[in-house]
Amino acid sequence: MGRIVRRNAVVAIIIAVAAATIAASPVFGLLNGISIDALTALRWLAFGQTRDPASSHVIVVAIDEETYRTPPFANTPYVTWTREIGRVLTAVVEGGAKVVGFDIVFPTSIEQSEIPFGDETLGAKVRGFDRDFLRALALASRSGKVVLGQMQHQEYPILPELGQRAAVGQGANIRALDVYTDRDGVVRRMPLSFSVDGATVPSMPVELAARALGITPEPEPDGAVSLGGYRIPTAVPNAMTLNFEGGSDDIPTYSLVDLRACAEKGNAEFFRRHFDGKIVLIGTVLDAEDKKIT
Repeated sequence: MGRIVRRNAVVAIIIAVAAATIAASPVFGLLNGISIDALTALRWLAFGQTRDPASSHVIVVAIDEETYRTPPFANTPYVTWTREIGRVLTAVVEGGAKVVGFDIVFPTSIEQSEIPFGDETLGAKVRGFDRDFLRALALASRSGKVVLGQMQHQEYPILPELGQRAAVGQGANIRALDVYTDRDGVVRRMPLSFSVDGATVPSMPVELAARALGITPEPEPDGAVSLGGYRIPTAVPNAMTLNFEGGSDDIPTYSLVDLRACAEKGNAEFFRRHFDGKIVLIGTVLDAEDKKIT
């Protein structure tokens, strides 16, 4: 009997070690990711698109290839686009958007340029260039309707330019944009919170959802987050799995250059019709860069 017990104990230990080894293996992580991909694909094949894109709570303002090809953006340095982005931001907020999140970071301003230009620097020559953009940020932040993004993954975070941070009231209206990337380079999960200067703050998605609902995120003791009593599911600590509906057109997307033209014409009705009550993300949608596999 003693031998049988010892043999069973040895077998149990071997099985436990084998299971732990498999769980720690890159192959297990890959299989876990593939299982998520397969379930997403199967749901799409079985049910198709179950929600009308027009009912989406979120709208994307895209800095896309069309924007880069069209005046006044064509042949113009990206850092000088801020005034036009500010004009669109104001129109979107006045159109009734609940909150606008920047999925891009402008870490510098042309006003900071120290390139010599004549007897001064380029920055000195264009002093005040970003004034309209900063004013748009300040006005939107007063009602909690704008959140700037920052990148948290480096030793020194990539932050919005100093004037932009001041315009939105510093960290109260800045959130991290980082995502979790699996070993195969695919993004399947989003962080719920980050540690910033010793404090735990919501990630950009959680912050935007909370502001749209008019509630405060509630951290749980185990690292989870609740919104209005709803506990966000977390199979992995401090991360939610991306639950794609499927398809490439499930979230309405508008080109920045088209919205800029509407704002220039004073077409306030267009913005009310399409942006009222929505969460808006401003970000890049380009063929050659800033693409993440999901």
